[in-house]
Amino acid sequence: MSKKSVVSTNTKTFAGLSATCFIGFDVAKNKLDWSFINAQGIEQDYGTVSNNVDEIGETLSVITGTYSDEVFNCVVEATSTYHYVLLEACQILNLPCLVYNPILTKQQIKGSVRGKKTDRSDAFLVARVGWSGGGRLYTPEPYLTAKYYARSCQRLSALGGSFQQYKGHITKLLEDELTADALQTLKGIKQAIDEAKKQLSKDLAKSVKGETLNRLQTIPGIGEYIAGSIIGEIQDIGRFPRSKHLIAYAGLDTKIRQSGNVLNSTGKLTKRGSSYLRHSLFIAANVARQHDEQFKAIYDKKRAEGKTYKEANCAVSRKLLKVVRSVWLNGKDYELPEEFRE
Repeated sequence: MSKKSVVSTNTKTFAGLSATCFIGFDVAKNKLDWSFINAQGIEQDYGTVSNNVDEIGETLSVITGTYSDEVFNCVVEATSTYHYVLLEACQILNLPCLVYNPILTKQQIKGSVRGKKTDRSDAFLVARVGWSGGGRLYTPEPYLTAKYYARSCQRLSALGGSFQQYKGHITKLLEDELTADALQTLKGIKQAIDEAKKQLSKDLAKSVKGETLNRLQTIPGIGEYIAGSIIGEIQDIGRFPRSKHLIAYAGLDTKIRQSGNVLNSTGKLTKRGSSYLRHSLFIAANVARQHDEQFKAIYDKKRAEGKTYKEANCAVSRKLLKVVRSVWLNGKDYELPEEFRE
């Protein structure tokens, strides 16, 4: 890595941190491209590193050692789970790291004039997001293991559904040509998927066992697995000062279209947040509206307005998420509002 001079400046404050320099990381599954900028937002260095803790840690140590007179913030875009390796390396080295919504990158791209898109240019834009005050300081997630368990369960469910379709297609196509061994193999694959889901569900419940898990299960439609999945995705309910922030995180807010000075909702979901949280809520909402008068009223109202099943169930999901936030924050079991009691 080449050494380059850094212009000496006064320390600036961003996101509650005193920082002079920012290291932006463009994250992929197997590698990270990084860009190091100074307090003026000017790139001083750049490079590529494999996406594993040891190599990231070594790279960060070299950068901070080379520019030992500077204070650093790392900056990264939340990308699935790939950025967690960087976060782990930052924790080990006690380096602050800012994490932000990918929407900020898109806004930076729209507001910039640049040539051909490259991983290096993306890393530079990520660094500039931190430099301009974007992102929040990462703190360790208390239920990170639960998130992995819950997401693995959902992926296995999708795999099981796809496998059933393929199995039915193959069986119908070949009819009596399938041997007994082939049929047994297909049956064994299905059993293996089911057993893995059961074990992961048990592990999920153990990883979040406690008062919050029990209280969320008092909400109609939310069982042990869904409660664990919700906790795993939300992690810390205190991160969301208002219900609308949590709804946006789940991608259950609607897109806004502007024409002149008029703002209108398109009715379509943004789907910009956690698809796993949205999926769990959608399942829970479908059960809740069949067994709880409050949620049933919301569903029936939307259907009476001509909304589709999916649109009506999304409305129930939004209300369900508000109830989840209330129960979690207040530490009280769910109770049906008086106006819905007989």
